[in-house]
Amino acid sequence: MKKVIAAILSITMVMLLASCSKKTQGSSTAAPGATVNETFDTAPSESSGTVETVANPASEFVKDRVEKAKVSDEGEEEEVEYHIPELQIKSAYADSVNKEIAQAFEKYKKDLNNEDGLQFYSTAYIPYLTKEGILSLVFIAYEATDMNVYKVYNIDTKTGEKVENARIAEICGVSDIRKAAMDALQSWYNNMEIVKVKDYKVVAENGEKIDEQMKDVEKTFSEKYLNDKMQIGVTNEGKMFFVSQVCTMAGADFYDWIYDVSGNDVDDEENQYWVGWMDPDAEGEDIEIEEEDDDGV
Repeated sequence: MKKVIAAILSITMVMLLASCSKKTQGSSTAAPGATVNETFDTAPSESSGTVETVANPASEFVKDRVEKAKVSDEGEEEEVEYHIPELQIKSAYADSVNKEIAQAFEKYKKDLNNEDGLQFYSTAYIPYLTKEGILSLVFIAYEATDMNVYKVYNIDTKTGEKVENARIAEICGVSDIRKAAMDALQSWYNNMEIVKVKDYKVVAENGEKIDEQMKDVEKTFSEKYLNDKMQIGVTNEGKMFFVSQVCTMAGADFYDWIYDVSGNDVDDEENQYWVGWMDPDAEGEDIEIEEEDDDGV
């Protein structure tokens, strides 16, 4: 009887130890809401909103460098982050891209304290890598009055050479870059509901007349802005995207914008490959508004 009881106790202890071991292994999972950055080498600081939910194959060729700066807003000072991409490719072209981005970053930092000029308060970037090994890197500088600057670099990761627009078009199955850009921009205007556009012309509704701002919208479809030399790139999935000046109907100014062939914004914090700084205060305000909506207020 003693031997039977001893055997039962031994089996019970083994099962308990196995259960504890399993729980200990599972407890290493990050807590909900924790910042995760598995894609790039530099981990974000506590104030960063950078969260990488999907492993980006481009991470092998792009390193994230983060620098901080102080920004004054209506007498209050806050700390923002500049995210600077560095190509990890050994070639003369890659070196020239890194140098150009570094010089631009230094200029943006200098302009931050220039009250008479444009003030670029942060930078971000979006890296894409196609199955053909083409890396499209979008470097973005955010300016206080939305005069943002977009720069697209296309590089062959196998050779380190610059990739021209014609090859991007071939990969995307596009025979006419200008026509593809015109269709994409038309979709963008209609998606954003800024104005209704058909056949690249503003559609006047309810008897309204075509005013100067509407004419500016139509100008954005001209060959001056959309042509085979314009800035383009390709996403991981092989979709072409474009950078061009657009009229947003908010004044007569033209702004640089980046959109894909379906007319969707590429520069979007919801883009899973977007790497940059998000204002934690603004994020909190969004959550508060959503809570009020859920309560029916």
